[in-house]
Amino acid sequence: MVFDLNILFLLVVFAIGSYVQASTGFAFGLIVISSISALGLAPIEVTAFVVSLLSLMNSIIGLQGGQWRKANFKAILYFSIPCLPATFVGIWLLAFLGENQLNILKIILGVTIVGSSLIMMLQTNLAKKGSSIPVFLLGGLSSGLIGGLFSTFGPPLTYIMYRQPDTLKTIRTTLLLVFAITSIMRLSFVMATQEVSMQTYLLSAIGFPAVVLAALAARYYPIPISVDTMRRCAYGILLASGISLIVQGW
Repeated sequence: MVFDLNILFLLVVFAIGSYVQASTGFAFGLIVISSISALGLAPIEVTAFVVSLLSLMNSIIGLQGGQWRKANFKAILYFSIPCLPATFVGIWLLAFLGENQLNILKIILGVTIVGSSLIMMLQTNLAKKGSSIPVFLLGGLSSGLIGGLFSTFGPPLTYIMYRQPDTLKTIRTTLLLVFAITSIMRLSFVMATQEVSMQTYLLSAIGFPAVVLAALAARYYPIPISVDTMRRCAYGILLASGISLIVQGW
């Protein structure tokens, strides 16, 4: 019965994370990592691989039908330049650091996310022009490190993209395309350098139907809310994820 309840819980978490990411462009990794880690259902290395694989599936569905053409390719370029090498460093750190040290990193990351989320929720005016190149480069660097460690590339990228004077569709598409690129890169590196357990593939197989169905539901039955409300929801999700990371690392 416990096993069955765990499976049901995983399906619900995968579905919610997939629907939210398909709607906002991010949050799948944050929701899944936080939920699974909080209940100790799988080691963080296993969860991180599963998140990368299922997040890739979510992004592919969200970018179908030529949606990728609406992305902010300038932002993607400057995000990717430092993000790719930083991800390799993050993966290496995940294998190198002990559990206690990872907990410290979770707390630091959580405090950073909470602080930035509160600032953005209180700040109502968007930037009148796009952020400078160094901002995108710094966002890519920090996202790569975080993504390599926890497979949650979203917080820095989301913080920056939701500050841009772009349409919600452009922001969502840009984030999904970046996550597709980073997921492919992270999966390739892990599979080439580490042995992937059967538990990892089993967990991915369990989540696949829920992720696909939820992503399709978000595409054909989107959340009927305004752009400003969606932005605030995005910051709210970031805030909740930051608090969750602090609790996990404490």
